[in-house]
Amino acid sequence: MIVVTTKRKASMEEEDEGCERWMVVVAAFFVQFIVCGVTYSLGVFHVIFKDIFYESHFDTSWVGSILLYITALSSVMLRFVTSYWGSRVSVMVGGVMASTGLALCMVVTELYQLYMAFGLLVGIGFGLAASPSIVAVERSFIHGRYQALSFVVAGIGAGIITFPIMIRYLLEWFAWRGTFLILSGIALNLCVCGATMRPRANDKELRLLPLLSCLPMRHPLFHGMCIANLFWSFGSTIIYMYLPAYAISQGTSFETSTLLVSCIGMASFCSRMIFAFMGHNSTLDEVTSVLCSIGLGVVITGICPLLFEHYPGQIGYTLLFGFYSGFWTTFLSQVARELIGPEYIALGNGYLSCMVGLGSLAAGPAAGLLIQEENEYKYAFYLAGSCLLWSSIIMVMFKLKRCVAPSREDFEHQKEKDDIQKVPLILDELGSTKEKVPMLADDIVVCV
Repeated sequence: MIVVTTKRKASMEEEDEGCERWMVVVAAFFVQFIVCGVTYSLGVFHVIFKDIFYESHFDTSWVGSILLYITALSSVMLRFVTSYWGSRVSVMVGGVMASTGLALCMVVTELYQLYMAFGLLVGIGFGLAASPSIVAVERSFIHGRYQALSFVVAGIGAGIITFPIMIRYLLEWFAWRGTFLILSGIALNLCVCGATMRPRANDKELRLLPLLSCLPMRHPLFHGMCIANLFWSFGSTIIYMYLPAYAISQGTSFETSTLLVSCIGMASFCSRMIFAFMGHNSTLDEVTSVLCSIGLGVVITGICPLLFEHYPGQIGYTLLFGFYSGFWTTFLSQVARELIGPEYIALGNGYLSCMVGLGSLAAGPAAGLLIQEENEYKYAFYLAGSCLLWSSIIMVMFKLKRCVAPSREDFEHQKEKDDIQKVPLILDELGSTKEKVPMLADDIVVCV
């Protein structure tokens, strides 16, 4: 989700509330920890649901696919909750809905009931909680925002590392119904996190840009970004959903296969931290872009069947994919900022979220059909790797064609009128028209 908030000068009250603002950061960290921990454990849930209900991969995969689709879509479609009632209400309502959905999973007797409880209800709850928690951090910080967000984003990796292993032990001790009861209680802690995000006395009302504006759609660069998001979402969903099942088919135990998902979280976390430490433009040089984007994509696509023959190879595959995943999210953000500009990403964020949601919705069932037809997991992973590779190729091609043009005086404050600097390609071409981005003079764009 990408929103626009009002830029304000730091006041004495804000300086005195430093401790309280960092409490919001800690709360947002645990929101990401819980939401992403449960969401990215969908491969573990897929194995559980398939064994319990004795359904096919195609039918079972809809549970996780619906969860991802609804989470992506509701974070945009329900943004009015944050706009009218603030982040506190949105996160707390999301916590109640997610907790209720997980609790209802205890009493389901048919797979379609999981579509409603785990897919729909939990997805809406997570969508209401995830993005507004980051909005709360953005609104609490004027200085030190990058450091605060880096800490919050670390909750994603921490959740992916922790939850698969935790779910494994919960299944051993409390069976699957007891596991969902405990997960329901954990999700209810989102309400506690939301309660710390109290409205600030001097906050102005949040103003959201229209998320389905036609302006970004007039440039092929934005179309390319939408397609890249679709391919990446499709490929990564297949890997997260079928990784434990693929490992089990190769003789790995269920208990050990859950560790593979945690390995993805570890590698992704390290990758994000490495490129964050290297700076805002750490992935934009040509060598890093080509080697990490296309090079890792080729490796992951080509050698997955060889690596999955033995457990050490499976760990190696997950570490490669985790590093690739952490790089990709950083690379996409930096390339979008350089070539498109955050204003136009904000105006077209609804399209991007739809692409992510559609990719997640289609990936699981499509791969399930392929697995059932060929009776092999490797073809589904070839498909996943190919999609990841194409998403990287698309963005690298646009990145290598970036332009250098004189910047407009109304785009950035210039010290000298004759300066030449890199301007987002989409701004340069749209700059020749009379249409302007609907922003106020004191607004800043906040990417979530």
